[in-house]
Amino acid sequence: MAKGKIRIAIAGVGNCASALIQGIHYYTPERCAGGVTGLMHTEIGGYRPCDIEVVAAFDVDARKVGTDVHRAIFALPNCTTIFQKEIPDSGVTVQMGPVLDGISEHMADYADDRTFIRSEARELTKDEVVRALKQSGAEVLLNYVPVGSEQAARFYAECALEAEIAFVNNMPVFIASDPAFAERFRQRNIPIIGDDIKSQLGATITHRILTDLFAKRGVKLLRTYQLNTGGNTDFLNMKNQHRLASKKTSKTEAVQSVAKKRIEDTNIHIGPSDYVPWQNDNKICFLRIEGHLFGDVPMELELRLSVEDSPNSAGVVIDMIRCCKLALMNGVGGILEGPSAYFCKHPPKQFTDDEAYEKTETFIRRHTAASRRMQCVIVAAGQGTRLREKGESKPLIHIKGIPLIERVIDRARRAGVDHFFVVSGYRGEKLRRELDVFSAREGIPITHIVNEDWDRANGTSVLKAKPYVDGPFLLTMCDHLVDPEIVRDLIARPSEPNTVTLGVDYNIDSQLNDLDDVTRVKCTDGKIERIGKVIRDFNAIDTGMFLCGPIMFDALEVSQAKGDDSISGAMNVLAGWGKARAFDIQGRLWVDVDDPVAFKKAEQLLEDGRL
Repeated sequence: MAKGKIRIAIAGVGNCASALIQGIHYYTPERCAGGVTGLMHTEIGGYRPCDIEVVAAFDVDARKVGTDVHRAIFALPNCTTIFQKEIPDSGVTVQMGPVLDGISEHMADYADDRTFIRSEARELTKDEVVRALKQSGAEVLLNYVPVGSEQAARFYAECALEAEIAFVNNMPVFIASDPAFAERFRQRNIPIIGDDIKSQLGATITHRILTDLFAKRGVKLLRTYQLNTGGNTDFLNMKNQHRLASKKTSKTEAVQSVAKKRIEDTNIHIGPSDYVPWQNDNKICFLRIEGHLFGDVPMELELRLSVEDSPNSAGVVIDMIRCCKLALMNGVGGILEGPSAYFCKHPPKQFTDDEAYEKTETFIRRHTAASRRMQCVIVAAGQGTRLREKGESKPLIHIKGIPLIERVIDRARRAGVDHFFVVSGYRGEKLRRELDVFSAREGIPITHIVNEDWDRANGTSVLKAKPYVDGPFLLTMCDHLVDPEIVRDLIARPSEPNTVTLGVDYNIDSQLNDLDDVTRVKCTDGKIERIGKVIRDFNAIDTGMFLCGPIMFDALEVSQAKGDDSISGAMNVLAGWGKARAFDIQGRLWVDVDDPVAFKKAEQLLEDGRL
């Protein structure tokens, strides 16, 4: 699990903020551990919803300003579903932000329980808001000001820049998609996700999926509309047509961007239709699409979608917050392109939802791996007799001008490993001297471990590392060259406590593998049943890349007590305990450089830039 909390600030303590905070407390550690529904990701970077903490909040309503934020979320005119009643006080008081254009004039014509009541408290200045953000320790600022609040949204974006914290623009005011604003976030190296949040399964994402489906299935889309009704303050606020311009643009372009051919303006209508008070936070979408099928035969599609509006967005915001945290942890600033495209209606660059999903998953996977402190044990103690013609010390044999072990370390380092433990034995003094020079030159921490029993099987070398490593560690061999993406994804994958996961290659017919020499693996449903050089029933090959929990040392000791000193022996013990897992490398390249034939293959792959 993650250490500490993700500290957030909220501008606008309305229905969406209410659903978000309820969700933070609903998804307890116990619920997350047992498996949950309603989330796209239970964890991102080790952070669960319950690892988010509100440390500052701003609003302008008299019923919220001066109140604990955990009480303010239940104050009028908020009307969203209450699904988590028991929330302890936070100790964070909602502060009076600047009103600017946050309250539309027409709101005064409605009953107090439906509209905003302006607080008489003194409005904070920009300097005071920035100071409050800094003093709170906030890392991410969420913009939840009402639709059409152009000045207010830009005010809080400016505050995020000044306070140097990440900014999530949930509203249809174009900030991330404003090149000038985007460039300022890039120059300051501050993460931003925006603009205008897509709900988890709302009108826009449904309309986009159907529009994309028409294109993929060869159906000509002629005309479409999306009409929405609701009874929360968002819909009341949007009765002022002057505040709707950016909202209509955002929703319309979200659909246009996935159409095979841009739809004529007169043939597409998307936007709020009316305010129906008794609906409260329930949003109802009426969607219609007309088109032509095979032979220009007409077809029509009509859909009615009913959702609770604010909870429908809260799970998405939780992912946006955690993506911002990953960016902050990795020193990544500016537009987060994948998350913006996947989570928002009007990102700086539109992609199909499938493309945006893949970009977001790649962002999470890569930056999770890079943010985790990971240590690596490299076994480099054996003689390497089959490569003796290339050099006396196998780890130091040059391949395309660089020692094998340096290539192994470089690949692991690029994948997020920050400390190496090299177990040496045969001709170990020379190896240690060369690695000391390499460590000093490259600034890579390398700890030497000496195995006097180097002539025994490789498991003895791994067991020598037991007093040195603390927690999970990567385990590999000094002669295995692998695609860094394999290492990165292995580190980033969600892992079960105290298991050992082996990267396996299901492409057993690959010309890179010598089936008479590889270690064979039998896997079923992601679990390893058995492993060995001579097993006949196998469906995968051992890549020599392991992600280990401390249980690996227990298994090695048990295996050695049975007379088997090998890593494979320990893996068979783990398989018997139900603790051995398989990770599919998905066809990516790797080579066990243990003889002249494999050496030549690796050279060619390196020369071709494929490895």
